[in-house]
Amino acid sequence: MKVLEFKLAVAGILILNLTAIAGLADAAPVTYKEGLNYIPVMPAQPVSVNPGQIEVLEFFWFGDARCFALQSDLESWSKSKAANVVLERVPAALNPQWDLAARAFYTAQQLKIGDQANAAIYAAIHLSHRNLATEADYQKLFTGQLGIKAAQFQSAWNSSTVNQQISQAKVLAQRYGIDKVPAFTVNGKWLTGAGFHLKDAQIMDAVNWLVQSEQAMSPAGAP
Repeated sequence: MKVLEFKLAVAGILILNLTAIAGLADAAPVTYKEGLNYIPVMPAQPVSVNPGQIEVLEFFWFGDARCFALQSDLESWSKSKAANVVLERVPAALNPQWDLAARAFYTAQQLKIGDQANAAIYAAIHLSHRNLATEADYQKLFTGQLGIKAAQFQSAWNSSTVNQQISQAKVLAQRYGIDKVPAFTVNGKWLTGAGFHLKDAQIMDAVNWLVQSEQAMSPAGAP
């Protein structure tokens, strides 16, 4: 083999090796850092799941653009999560405007149209740019788009069950120190989401990383 051909061959091998190394680096799992990408909940909070299960809470507000943008990733993660991981959505009722959205969320649950209503509310705010600022605005959406009668809406909207759920949501937000959304807690121990130096596309990955860390620390390991 001529010297030039040899050098070209060696150069080609080096390029292939560097490319392979770069590919491995890209494929390497991301490690999230405590204090930067998530923090411990102090003190850890009790969870509402059975032993052996891992609780994930999503604190959200329908009016928040990042919460809306996250829905597709959240849905995909929810479908692929481990069987022992329980996801619960909690509307962050941090002020009167957010209280109204929380009431709409729990009203939809009471009427057993939760997923359908969530999608309709997000679309109305972020795609149709509707201002859902009053009870009447939500009633119009529920009756006009979701097939709910006005009397059904009013009964659920003003029910003691919905009042109690909103109160519980406020208590949870206070216990976890939620002041921005989207926010996620994992097993009562960890908090991540907005404000933790994560791009939108990284939030659910960070949640999943924390879930896997909890799985690894459980007595039986991952299910």
